[in-house]
Amino acid sequence: MARRRLRGWQPPLENINSLVASGGPRLLARSRELVVTNGYAANACEAWAANLVGDGIKPSSLLEDGDLRDRLQRLWLAWTDEADADGLTDFYGLQAMVAREMFVAGECFVRLRPRRPEDGLRVPLQCQLLQSEMLPFDKTETAPNGNVIRCGIEFDRIGRRVAYHFRRRHPGDSTDRGDVLPETTRVPAADMLHIYRPLDAGQIRGLPHVAPAMVRLFLLDQYDDAELDRKKTAAMFAGFITKAAPEEQLMGAVEDADDGTGIASLEPGTLQVLFRIEQQS
Repeated sequence: MARRRLRGWQPPLENINSLVASGGPRLLARSRELVVTNGYAANACEAWAANLVGDGIKPSSLLEDGDLRDRLQRLWLAWTDEADADGLTDFYGLQAMVAREMFVAGECFVRLRPRRPEDGLRVPLQCQLLQSEMLPFDKTETAPNGNVIRCGIEFDRIGRRVAYHFRRRHPGDSTDRGDVLPETTRVPAADMLHIYRPLDAGQIRGLPHVAPAMVRLFLLDQYDDAELDRKKTAAMFAGFITKAAPEEQLMGAVEDADDGTGIASLEPGTLQVLFRIEQQS
């Protein structure tokens, strides 16, 4: 399988974690731009989230005590309205946001935020969604306690996740004033939910679900734009008129400007004037 047709196919033999660490930020930036600017990618993202989540996960208690079950159900419904730490949506909206984030970034982080009793919540717990950019891909080092940090995730000596080193703010949010490269803070793994679909054994970070089709979507969008512009330009012309001499005036013809330059405009129903050149024998 190394003859003429496949001689130039020499893929690197790298682990998926190495590929994610080196190309993760660029892949993530391209994926986010596609979902925002590309209609095909945006539609695929919404379809993915709708099919994955639907109306959302709605747990049902199996307690035999009817009164206790009703109290627990009312408490659950009250918590779903207050679950979002950012106050943007409810628990079911959070599930849809997680699904969209998995499509775009391949992963989503949910931080469990315990609250104080004076915060006035029925249940002193909220969920905060964190984007993939908040966990730096390039943070691979040894922690002071001897644990290994790989792509922002801290592992103990037997390979268990013990902490996540998140940036304090989003590095791409210019409205949040702060350092150019925000410092990181250590969040225990017990307070975090890392939601992603591992494709290979030992994979520690997620990959955008749109990655396999990313190049085709980008080129298809460019092709559609060029084809629409070509058809738009072609549709402007209603016909062509030929005349033998430039000095011949036509009804509705546009005169040249005072400085001698021609005035050219293109609009629907344009009749383009062409000069006919007669060859002398």
